[in-house]
Order: sequence, then C-alpha cells, then structure tokens
Amino acid sequence: MRVLTVMSGVIISATGAWCLAYYRSAFSSIAFVLAIAMTLSGVFLIGAYLVSRKKSLPDTILIEGMLTLLFGFVTLNNEVTDTAMAMFFGAWLTTTGLIRFTQSLAVSRFDPKNWARILPLSILSSIFGFIMLMHSLISTLNQLTLVGSALILNGLSQLVYAMYMVRHDNLPQTELARERVEAKQAVAEAKRKERDELRRLTRSEREARKKELRDAAAALAENKKRLARIEKQKQKAAREALLEPTIQLTETQMAEIAGAMQQGDASLSDEASDEAATDLIKTQEVSLPQKTDEEPELQAVPETEAPVPVGPKTEEPVPIASAEPTSFAPEESVTQPEEEPEMSWESLIKEPAWQTPAFPHKPDITEILEREVKKPEPLPFTPLSLEELIAQEKEAPSRQADKKKEEEDQRFTEEFSWHWPPKTD
Repeated sequence: MRVLTVMSGVIISATGAWCLAYYRSAFSSIAFVLAIAMTLSGVFLIGAYLVSRKKSLPDTILIEGMLTLLFGFVTLNNEVTDTAMAMFFGAWLTTTGLIRFTQSLAVSRFDPKNWARILPLSILSSIFGFIMLMHSLISTLNQLTLVGSALILNGLSQLVYAMYMVRHDNLPQTELARERVEAKQAVAEAKRKERDELRRLTRSEREARKKELRDAAAALAENKKRLARIEKQKQKAAREALLEPTIQLTETQMAEIAGAMQQGDASLSDEASDEAATDLIKTQEVSLPQKTDEEPELQAVPETEAPVPVGPKTEEPVPIASAEPTSFAPEESVTQPEEEPEMSWESLIKEPAWQTPAFPHKPDITEILEREVKKPEPLPFTPLSLEELIAQEKEAPSRQADKKKEEEDQRFTEEFSWHWPPKTD
C-alpha cells in the first residue's frame, strides 16, 4: 500500500513537471497525458486502500482515489475548456489538500511526533487551490503553469504522507533499546527526587537517611549474591543429574538381578574356600622348623619319598589330608635360607651416602674450572706521578704544533722553489 501511494505521487509530480516544461502548448494537446496520469493515480490510491487489510487505512484514501479517478475521466473526455481549466484543477487541488489535512490528523493518533510534517504541504495545497478558484486573481497568469504547480504540490504531499501513513512495527532490538532508555530515565528521575528530598532534611536526618539507604543497598547486594549461589547450586545439581542418570527397572528385571547376585556370592565363597585350602597346604609343605642344637640329621632318601628325621620326634603341624603325594616339593625348600643380619645402629653405614659405591666421588666443578682456565698475566706498567702527567699534557700540543709547522714549510718550499726535486729511479 505504501508503494502504491508512492507510485501515485511520483506520477502526479512527473506530470506536473512535464506541464511546466510545455507551458506554451495548448491545453488540448496535453489533456490526454494529464487525464491518463490522474486516472492511474486514482487507481493506485484505491488499490492501496484495498490492499491494507490488517493495517487499515483511513477512508479518506479511498475518497481521494475516487475523486482523482473522476477528475481524470472528465479530462479524458475533453470536457474541460481553456477558460475553465484553472478553476477545474483548483477545485481538485483544494479538495485533495483538505483530505490530506484530515489524513495528518489520523496519523497523529499513532505517531504524535511526525504527524505535523504532513501539515505544511496540505495547507499550502488547499490555499493554492483556493486561489486558483478566483478567476480575477489568475486571469493574467499562464494556465498551464498553474496546473503544473498544482500537480507537483499534490504529488509531493502524497509522497510525504506515504512516509507516515502506516504505524511502524518496532523490531525486538528497537523495543529493547526503548526499554533500556526508559529504565535509565526512571533511575535518573528517582535519584533526582531522592537528592531533592535529602536537601529538605536536616543534617542529622540526612545522615540517618543515608545510613538507611546504605543498609538497604547492602541487603540488596547480599540478596543478589544469595540468589546467585542458589542458582549455581541448581545448575550444578541439574548437570550432575544429566551426568548420572537413573535407570528405571521393572520388578522382573530386579528379581533376575537379585538371583544373579546370590549365585555370584555363592560361587565366590566356594572359590575363596578352595584358594584358602591350597594356600595353607603350600605354606605347610614349604615351611620348616627352625634349626636347633638337638635337631637330628636328615637321612638321604630317594626323591619319591619325603625326608625322615632320625632322633627324638618334635611336634609338627598335621597337614590337611590330601590325595596328592608330598614329593613334588623342590629340593631347595629343604635347605634353610641364610639368616639376614639384624638391623641395628652398629650395622648401619657410617659414611655419607655420596661416598658409597652407589654414589662415586665426583670432582668439584670449581676445581675443573681453575685447572682448565688460565688466568691472564698482569700487564707490566709503571705508574706515573701527577707532575709527570701534567708535563706530558703540556708537551703533547707543542710537539703537534712543531710537526705541523715542519710539514707546512716542506710543502711551501716544494711548491714555490724554481728547481724541481730530483728524480728518483
């Protein structure tokens, strides 16, 4: 609808400019172009009103379109004479100007800031059309110039109205920006009122009021921190719930799991008892009594038989009866392992750990550096006294001056002598 209104305004304005360009021509020669332009403008305005369904436009749009279409048909039928031309288009311009004025009032209902921008051209169109109705005031002017000016004014007023004819839908970003601005303005207004209220109080009342405000601000900050901690705890609990989901089982599945657990416990107990028995047998076969003074000597027996001690019998642990023979024990189990020395203060190593074979002695890095790096010999010099230094300083300029003078004399003598220096082979 806005596009159609803009097209109508552009057509009318372009036709008015074309009339001003051919102001010396006869009206009958350009009447057809004016009629076609006014007819199209009316059709576009009626279409804009019909298209606006959800965003309903005022009925004046339809009235203006029908009026422009009617004037266009009259012009197309050559019913307008040269003498009545100014009055005909003046009546049309006055009517459209008044309609535009009512449209600006309709815009003011939803856009109180921009509705006044439509008023200047609408008022100017109405005044200019009213002047064109007075034949005595315009009899000396060119009629096509007045018609072209009327068309341009009407087209421009349509273009301005097209900018504000529909309520602008605010985007979410615009709404958020407006809310932020309003919130800042409300905060600034509250601070201003509070400052004015404090100025009216006495000094003691002002101090008490400031203290109350500080306490309220501290309580508010503490409340915000507490809410933030609660929110963090909730988020943490939600994350843990997502990471450790619970499984919902039926009664039959739970019964099967319980039976499997009981069977597993029974099998584990049987295996544990078997393992304990085998471990006890092995420990009894391998372990031997400690050697004493009355311990009898062992007789040599074949490998298939166990060794039988000769002498007084000692109490031995009775092994658990087993069907397997005891001759499978290796021969090394008969010999007793060597007794390890007891740990005591006397048996500890007294030397430092870095002097033991595990930590061989390493030369110090400073010794290596002193041995490999040769120190430079001091330069022989003879110190000078203060008087000698001053004498040398005085002699140096005089020597340089004498040497320079000798060089200049030699150069001058070579340049100004009449005899060339002898050639040297």
